[in-house]
Amino acid sequence: MFSFGRGGRRWRADTGLGRVIVEDARPDDAAALLGVQSEVIDEGLYFITEPDELTESVASKAAVIRDLNRRPNARYFVARLEGEAVGMLLVQGGSLRRLHHNARIEIYVSARARGAGVGSALMSSCVEWATENPIITKLSLNVFAHNVRAIKLYERFGFVREGLRAREYRLANGQYLDDVLMFRMVEGDGDVGSGGAFSA
Repeated sequence: MFSFGRGGRRWRADTGLGRVIVEDARPDDAAALLGVQSEVIDEGLYFITEPDELTESVASKAAVIRDLNRRPNARYFVARLEGEAVGMLLVQGGSLRRLHHNARIEIYVSARARGAGVGSALMSSCVEWATENPIITKLSLNVFAHNVRAIKLYERFGFVREGLRAREYRLANGQYLDDVLMFRMVEGDGDVGSGGAFSA
């Protein structure tokens, strides 16, 4: 159980590795966050993107951060462990009016920061932000079926499975991977899940 405090758009959590701050990413975080993203994708275990397919530049990453944090139904969060960027979470509602309410989540946590609460801090921040957002009523995400640790994290925050796409992805070695679809409704429920309790 973590104790969170919030000041503006900043969340704090004491984790097993030290103090984690979750806040809105800034354009000048682009290089560090691109590094985290590249590190996670290089592992080849959690995302459909392969390392040589990640073509984003620091400039384009900065532009994405700037764009998402200006949109009323999107946010780009960074998790800092003792001041160092070790994780990020993108949550963005659809651009079409009938999808404005449905925000999709993408989360990256550096291997050295896993298992100590960084993922929980990011998810807590996201769920509270979404619950307070007058546009967002649904959070959605996709996760590989073999990523049991991530699925358990999402379930702790109230996400449930809404479907499975069998053999959705095919690896270079011919192995197929199933894709699990999960969601959570957040319409004014005020519940951030079991990962943490917030105080103003």
